[in-house]
Amino acid sequence: MHDSITIGIIGAGRAGGALAAAFAAAGYRVVALFSQASEGARALAQRIGATAVDAPVDVARAASLVFLATPDAAIAPVCRAIAEMGGWRVGQYVVHCSGALGREALVDAAEAGALTGGFHPLQTLAGPETAARLRGSYAAVDADPPLAAILHELARAIGAIPFDLDARHRALYHASAVMVANYTIALYACGVHLLKCAGVSDEVQAHALLPLLRGAVESLECAAPAEALTGPIARGDDVTVARHIAALKAQAPQLLPIYRELGRAALSLALSIPEHRRQALATLLSEH
Repeated sequence: MHDSITIGIIGAGRAGGALAAAFAAAGYRVVALFSQASEGARALAQRIGATAVDAPVDVARAASLVFLATPDAAIAPVCRAIAEMGGWRVGQYVVHCSGALGREALVDAAEAGALTGGFHPLQTLAGPETAARLRGSYAAVDADPPLAAILHELARAIGAIPFDLDARHRALYHASAVMVANYTIALYACGVHLLKCAGVSDEVQAHALLPLLRGAVESLECAAPAEALTGPIARGDDVTVARHIAALKAQAPQLLPIYRELGRAALSLALSIPEHRRQALATLLSEH
């Protein structure tokens, strides 16, 4: 199938750039790239043997399979603009890389006779240099035959693991990804702030929590969340949790609601603690 498909990418930045590099490395012909950051697109195009074009419609005219890897808000307008210029054609494949949007964002391409779909790598990507992160990652596919089979093959070719996603549940799926990826980073920043409040040096703040985070991920690779959970809530240690809450009230009250909310989530996983400990923790974590 490699020889019968030519790939074009609109929005060859963080996700789009990584996909372009990965597809080219897998032997697919990436023929056209467009990005607002034109210098980066030109450098990537030169590296993978593609052409950096001047407008999104040029990608549509050059490729049989077009990925729209723009920000979500731009997908429908870009698709519509290309349709108005006659850029889409019957039998072409048009795919967006949004985690939250369904195929309705590509309605203008579908009305022109293209087959549309979604292809969302479940991974944090930051340009061509991060293409290797796609290997071993999962990729959500939303498409009808024959496009679905093509997207599954593309995912496997770059080392990803494809799965079909029901478009009706796309918002929940994307919320899951945001909570684990984006909010973990936000939570990490909260932890760093508490180290600062504790008088820990800047150098230690910057690095001390990373091995702990890696250890938590490694635990999840081997066990379910309820088994991987450690710490005072997993032990039923309400005395330590009470100390945490007192310290947060005094020095970082803005983080107390986050601590309590996540504490309640952790408590739901702590299945083996005695009931009186559970009740004590529940009371602590629900106080206002």
